Amino acid sequence: MSPMKFLFPSAVLLFFAAGCFSGYDSGAPAREELRVHRGPFRGDVVLTGELRAGRGDDLVVPRLPQWQTSIKWLITDGAQVKQGERVVELDNSVFATNLDAKRQAVAQAQQELQQKDAEWYADTLQKQIDAQKRRAEYDKIKLDAEVPKEVLSARDFQDRQVKYQRAEVELAKAVNLLKSQRVSVASDRQNLLIKLDTAERELTIAEDALEQLVLRAPRDGIVVIRDHPWEGRRLQEGDGVWVGFPLAQLPELATLRVEADLADVDDGKIGAGMPATVVLDAYPSLSFPARVTSVSAVAQESSRQSLRRVFATIVALEKLDTTRMRPGLSARVIVHAIGNPDALLAPRAALDLSSSKPLAHLANGKVVPVTLGPCNAQECIVKSGLTEGEQLGHA
Repeated sequence: MSPMKFLFPSAVLLFFAAGCFSGYDSGAPAREELRVHRGPFRGDVVLTGELRAGRGDDLVVPRLPQWQTSIKWLITDGAQVKQGERVVELDNSVFATNLDAKRQAVAQAQQELQQKDAEWYADTLQKQIDAQKRRAEYDKIKLDAEVPKEVLSARDFQDRQVKYQRAEVELAKAVNLLKSQRVSVASDRQNLLIKLDTAERELTIAEDALEQLVLRAPRDGIVVIRDHPWEGRRLQEGDGVWVGFPLAQLPELATLRVEADLADVDDGKIGAGMPATVVLDAYPSLSFPARVTSVSAVAQESSRQSLRRVFATIVALEKLDTTRMRPGLSARVIVHAIGNPDALLAPRAALDLSSSKPLAHLANGKVVPVTLGPCNAQECIVKSGLTEGEQLGHA
């Protein structure tokens, strides 16, 4: 057999093999070139917070006969309500019991007044009849006593004078009794009227308090339930509350802003006027331009993490989306704080920050120690160990 017959199939196989390997693509994207460069360093500070309204109509526990009460019923947080619709109902068990007692007190006072009026009327009428009777007797005896002494015997005249004096005394007594009765009745009736008025006034206060236990929406809007002051959650049915305690709010959506917490370890890193970007946790693909308007001067304990102290930070939204934005939505605030306008920067992809002293990977494969300043998510400020333009490798 000719040697060429063996060489031809081998050449074909080598040709196809070469073609297969030459067309092979690993699919791995080319890594970007890493280089030390100069430029502005942006030290973004990330805060967490939630949307709240700067203004709104607050619903608070009204003035009640009893200082403390509890929530009996509460509308769902974020619910749409119409003006006059029930939003919160406070516990009325104590007031309902008192209301029954006060209604009974009014009924008893009215019944006592009616009974006494009947008794007084009868007693006064009887004394008035007695006085009239004594007047009639007095007038008759007086006529007899006025008969001249000359036409009567001495004894008869004397008897008539004695009867006249006695009738005069009896008349004066009956008149005084009638007068005293009227004065006493007027005084006693006034006391009963005061008692009735007091009972009716207390009943009115109790009825008003019972009505005030139902808090209604002052206008159309969205209801935002307030937070529990120390449990880090929204108020709920059964929670104890007291006079003046804020229960809910109907916010003005045009005044929505982000109220965020700046950790005490980040004090001084941001300030009023700095630009920011707000990302709502419910819509992570959307971002909204914003600006820091204020940072509190004093750190306070965080309601979210009680062991930490934070500075209350207000971030104004430069663009509102009222179809998506609702009070209470959690948000992430990225504050763009320019720390250095002309810094020597190294990409974080070329740095090893896991050891006690940072290391930089050079393009030639070497690793050198470096001294770094602040870092953000993409790069770090280089203080020493690298030069501008130096090529780096991936860590």
